[in-house]
Amino acid sequence: MRSRKTDKTSSKPRRASVKRPPVRAAMREDGAQTRQQLLEVAGRVFAERGYVNATSKEVCERAGANIAAVNYHFDGKDGLYAAVLEEAHARLVSIDLVAEITQSAATAADKLRLLLRKIMGEVAKRDEGAWELRVLSRELMAPTPLMDKMMKNQVLPKSKLVSGMIGDILGVPPTHPAVSRSTVSIVGPCLFMLIVSPDWQKKIFPALLVDTDELVDHMVAFALGGLQSVARDLRGSSRRRVSAGEGS
Repeated sequence: MRSRKTDKTSSKPRRASVKRPPVRAAMREDGAQTRQQLLEVAGRVFAERGYVNATSKEVCERAGANIAAVNYHFDGKDGLYAAVLEEAHARLVSIDLVAEITQSAATAADKLRLLLRKIMGEVAKRDEGAWELRVLSRELMAPTPLMDKMMKNQVLPKSKLVSGMIGDILGVPPTHPAVSRSTVSIVGPCLFMLIVSPDWQKKIFPALLVDTDELVDHMVAFALGGLQSVARDLRGSSRRRVSAGEGS
């Protein structure tokens, strides 16, 4: 009789196939995490020491990253600081939020209130350890050429949106000189709160930040009163020019 051959392979249990993530995707994810970690740690270091005294070595050590990581992800300390400035401004108030507020169907008063409440709410947190505000404060007090990226990608787009809103309130194009003057008048107090040391603020105006909501309401009322006055003057000047042209 012929011996029946057994299929040895059929007796072995089959291993379940395990799907492994692509190596490149994992490396990209790790790289993004490292970059974000460096950005976060660098923000704290620059806030504590300032741009001049901070070093890439300290950032990498505190972030638990290779010493070459700053060069790899940011092309050096300058690129890292420029990225930190841009990140800080974006966290203060994002372009998307400014666009949502300024282009909404809300009243002028509500738009201003929402915008100022967001900004002042963040500024009021400055002495609670938020590095973003301290980094921006340092940069405003001692500007560096490295703020150009922040100006281009954050400040100017937001300024354009706010100028459009103020131009609508005044009834003039956003390029009108009155819009720039009015914007400075509204943003100026926010810059004061950002730049001046919290200790000095408490000494000079001890009741200033007792109630942030009341402060915002006051700033909105003050800004709207000024804008309404400027708008009346602009309408009066326009009527006078028209009258002078008709009389000539």
